[in-house]
Amino acid sequence: MIVKKIHRWNAILLAAFIVIHLINHVSGFWGIAKYSNVQDALRIVYRNAFIEPILLTSSLVQIVFGGMLIYRGYKRLMKTGWGKVQVISGGLFLFFLAEHLLALVLARWVDGLDTNFYWPASVMSGPPFTWYFIPYYVMGVAAVFTHVGCALRLAFRRAGREAAGTVVAFAFIVFGFTLGILIVSILLGTYYDIKLPQEWVAYLQRFVSSYTP
Repeated sequence: MIVKKIHRWNAILLAAFIVIHLINHVSGFWGIAKYSNVQDALRIVYRNAFIEPILLTSSLVQIVFGGMLIYRGYKRLMKTGWGKVQVISGGLFLFFLAEHLLALVLARWVDGLDTNFYWPASVMSGPPFTWYFIPYYVMGVAAVFTHVGCALRLAFRRAGREAAGTVVAFAFIVFGFTLGILIVSILLGTYYDIKLPQEWVAYLQRFVSSYTP
């Protein structure tokens, strides 16, 4: 019960950051300058010396405690359809979060790059990176909303409104996939040309030496 409570309350904190992070991504629909302006404003909140360590700790806590809950409840949850959705979406989100944190460490603290618009856009600039990162981003965003939808469905079910909870869960799933596709389309340069700065080309060439966007 303690693990579940920590997981639940920590998820609320992390969800607040995820929402503003996704808003930042969507702002890219109106151009790189708009994305940068929104990011600069939001960074005042989440990149200050007090909040950023809390967010990083919250992410690590969610990975550890979420993994514990999946491990403990795997057999029980996998017996029902919605239980399977809850486990799979939770597992995908934890994988996405762990890899995102690792990539942040490499780009920001190892290579000293500003993780701005060009960070996610770099891996959307062409194959072989797009082969992995297109489904990675779509499934990552969809997994978050699917997992939240499952949690809300359980809350509605406990309140005796299972049918309404199922509708809410499906709405979150559809919204998550739609949002993931929209964000990926922005980063792919669907609405305007994206020219990668040389430092991001060099970053990608660390992994594939012959790569040219």
